[in-house]
Amino acid sequence: MSGVVVVGAGIAGVRAAESLRTSGYLGDITLIGDEAPIYRPSISKEALTEGSQGTYPMPMKQGGPAFNWRLGSTVHQLDLSAQALTYQDSAGDFTQLEFDGLVVASGMRPRRLPVAGPEKGRYVLRTLAQAQDLAHQLQPGTRLTIVGSGFIGCEVAAAARARGCAVTVISAASVPLASAVGVTIGQIVTQRHITEGVHFALERSVREYRGDSAIREVVLDDGQVIGSDLVLEAVGSQPNVEWLEGQGLDTADGVLADGQLRAVGTSAAVLMCGDLARHPNALFGSQARRVEHWTAAADTGAYAGRAMVRLLESGAIDLPDFAVVPSFWSDQYDLQIQSFGFPHLATEQQVIELNADGSCIIECSDSQGLVAAIGINRTPELARYRKSFSSRYESTGLLSEDAQPH
Repeated sequence: MSGVVVVGAGIAGVRAAESLRTSGYLGDITLIGDEAPIYRPSISKEALTEGSQGTYPMPMKQGGPAFNWRLGSTVHQLDLSAQALTYQDSAGDFTQLEFDGLVVASGMRPRRLPVAGPEKGRYVLRTLAQAQDLAHQLQPGTRLTIVGSGFIGCEVAAAARARGCAVTVISAASVPLASAVGVTIGQIVTQRHITEGVHFALERSVREYRGDSAIREVVLDDGQVIGSDLVLEAVGSQPNVEWLEGQGLDTADGVLADGQLRAVGTSAAVLMCGDLARHPNALFGSQARRVEHWTAAADTGAYAGRAMVRLLESGAIDLPDFAVVPSFWSDQYDLQIQSFGFPHLATEQQVIELNADGSCIIECSDSQGLVAAIGINRTPELARYRKSFSSRYESTGLLSEDAQPH
């Protein structure tokens, strides 16, 4: 027996390994990852605040035989026909590793803009090392330009303003965050940023970066020039799938998996989880989607661990299809944005409550009913919406013990 190899030591990979153990798997489990497990939501929040301790170890479950850790390592080649992979460690040495089962949780990396100019002062944000480096630069008076107005961009803007930086956000969108949470909440959050002193250049893109040895100016597509000491590119991510190419898998957008998270295109025991997994969610139809949220990574990892045990034991996965209500949150200033469901599936949004302080609840629906609920500073009230999803789908029998919305 060669055991199970988990590629990726983020929340998806770690929860998969833990789930393997708690589901009774006693064989070897090897985790391969480029950095130690960390609590990644802190990367764009607490890790950037003044006085931060700078270390955010991921909470891990105890019990069961130890895992074989291969940290500081990167997988370079996969051979599914031989059920083996080759990884390179931090010393540069290559090792081949055989497996009975493979859990793919190699995640994403930040997308870089194809913009000419100096590299010094130009940042992306994904790892703890990147957060620590950026945090060191966020001094009072520092001019920070953020390209992108999604959650990462907006969270960093809030953290940087708290540290006294001058912040400008450049966005191709007309309303920041609108594609994720809708126009109403996007406008509320944007206005709060403006009140806190953030400047926005909306419906704009970057033409070039200027400076001798480091960035000093950002030139926009309309010719506007923004003085900058630092630039954070927060313009999305791309899946780490290069090591999976040539194996018959669908890697057009992450990696395609079926409703039980098994990789499509191979008969080997390969399960997908985390940000790069493109799979159906039985609560929301048969369409395969990627979900780039911490809770989704944890949920798919836990399911993949249970599924792998069954697959190795019997050759089949006797579990209900993956069916978990996705959720996410974002903290910006004293605003906590929370969502349950898939807001982008909605054809209609209805404001249930909207107060002068920005606290609100919004219901998102399609032709069949509720698909999401979003709120600002309304945690207790939002909790009841989980039951609404259960009621909508209770007749399907999908919400088993292995797939409860949580």
